[in-house]
Amino acid sequence: MAATAAAAAGVAVAGDRARRRQWRYTWESLAHLPLLRLYLFRPELSAAAAADHLRADLRLDDSLLLLSFSLAGEPVALRVPVPRVLVDPSAPPECRDAGDHVEVRLALVLPVDHPVVAAAFLPPPGEEPPAPLSLRDDIKNLSSGDVHLYCKACSARLTKQPLRNIEEMPSLNWEDVADNWFGGCCTSFGGASEKLVSQYINAYGRLEGTSLLNATSISIEKDYLEKDLASGLVSSVPSNDCDALQEDICDVHIGEDHTTGNMEFNSSEEKAYHEKQIGCNHVQCSVVPEEGPCVSNSEKDGDTLWTDQSGIIKVNPEESKNDSCVDDIEKPTKETDLLSVDPCNCCCDGGNSRKSEDNPSNVPSGNLEMQAKLDTQRDYKLTKSISLGCSFIVKASNLVNDVEWLELLCAHCSSPIGSYPSQHSHAPADGRVRLFKCYASSDLHVGGPHDVFRGHTLERLFVNLLLEVAEDEISFRTLVRDLKTKRPILQIVLLSSKAWLFSGYCYENDMDGSHGAAHLQPSVKILYSNCSNALEEDLRTVEEWSSKYRAEELYMMRRQIDELILSLNSARDNFPLSCSSLQGMYLSSLEC
Repeated sequence: MAATAAAAAGVAVAGDRARRRQWRYTWESLAHLPLLRLYLFRPELSAAAAADHLRADLRLDDSLLLLSFSLAGEPVALRVPVPRVLVDPSAPPECRDAGDHVEVRLALVLPVDHPVVAAAFLPPPGEEPPAPLSLRDDIKNLSSGDVHLYCKACSARLTKQPLRNIEEMPSLNWEDVADNWFGGCCTSFGGASEKLVSQYINAYGRLEGTSLLNATSISIEKDYLEKDLASGLVSSVPSNDCDALQEDICDVHIGEDHTTGNMEFNSSEEKAYHEKQIGCNHVQCSVVPEEGPCVSNSEKDGDTLWTDQSGIIKVNPEESKNDSCVDDIEKPTKETDLLSVDPCNCCCDGGNSRKSEDNPSNVPSGNLEMQAKLDTQRDYKLTKSISLGCSFIVKASNLVNDVEWLELLCAHCSSPIGSYPSQHSHAPADGRVRLFKCYASSDLHVGGPHDVFRGHTLERLFVNLLLEVAEDEISFRTLVRDLKTKRPILQIVLLSSKAWLFSGYCYENDMDGSHGAAHLQPSVKILYSNCSNALEEDLRTVEEWSSKYRAEELYMMRRQIDELILSLNSARDNFPLSCSSLQGMYLSSLEC
């Protein structure tokens, strides 16, 4: 008898647990539909288990939706919290069984993002939705006083001295604006915008003590980093060979693959002039502007190279033992002065600089032609990529093979904190590093009210740039590639740029327990496919998909792509299985 009673008690407990099974719910509202949709499901629920006698009772005073139905002959009652929005009370809830989930639709009086809705339903303290990301607000808040930066993962300080002068980094896309501006008055003169871009980048690249802020990162000089962090950055060029160094820096040309190549000359005189300017027997070389205010030193075998504020590589004659590189160091020619001619003046005087007009006898016409050809051969895409670039997201139009972006890790916890550009070494090519806002904090109390970057998550930074690309390029398909290998990793199709979502859990027959509250969060709905482990034949299909639909190609570092995929995989669980896949891609969402 005792054994029978114990067995009956065990069955009763098991039945009680079965009646309190966990259900997942997701509320969704889209900008183009005046509806609030509810997905109610259990991951283990099969499509064959139909919900019978489905009923819904909306109680707006309590912000609750009471659902009752029978599942495999067992009664189920659920209490689902309703978001505080303007639901039309005159429209009854629409319920339907969708196989592996239950769907309920509520009609709305006004859209979720309407100002009236925001004023009528203020969120409780501490649960306010994140403010929209604004570069102007970031600059305003960071400029209010001295700022130190900290690692979000371990709160370790990253800067040894406070940042005082923070400016907005010029956009990489404003060259098109310059083209349009110059197009009306200088249609016969080529390269005007490139010259303007070059000078503008030079001006920003040589502002010592100035930090540059863009939508995803803050660019600071490596001298501002803490000693243990800066010590991890190699500060010297790994070769003291004069020929190799000058060839790497100076021998660049504009081409579709953005790689270095050899210049072509129309005469032996032009070649001789070129060799005099940038060959091994010279001492001054016009460097591509991305080298910035400080190029690394080389002090091996007595040779010392440095860069002054004008961007000219020089050799110390007292310390150098290579006579071929220093014969003319104290005898700069008039032709060499041409390298510092203001290129923007050419737009208004028919191609002759103002400096040459003042001294016509000092500038032979052949040298002017040669100078124009040297200016034309400058790789402006390389300049922009280093001086104004950031590896968080790189568009295909700004991709340069001559620049390698290296990851920067926290010296205390080895968590990622940013990146920096490198050329031919592991040192920052422009003497700066980029700290990503999603990994940095402007206050010791990470995520606190005084942390300017508290709302800058990886998801939100990516979504903001994704929406910007979709708006500018009118493209809703994106292919994310590995910045280093150029391999396709992630396919994305933007379904809705204005969605509001909230997901949570409720329990069967929990009629007296606390049901919590539902607060809709702005999000984007997307389809995605992870190609990181795809076979070669599958990658060919991805490439064909990108070409067929003219997908926008974006390049990111692999660690950030992997974090993004984890977020997409996690958000995918917010939808029932029958709704989570379409055309071989998965349905998911990202907060914005």
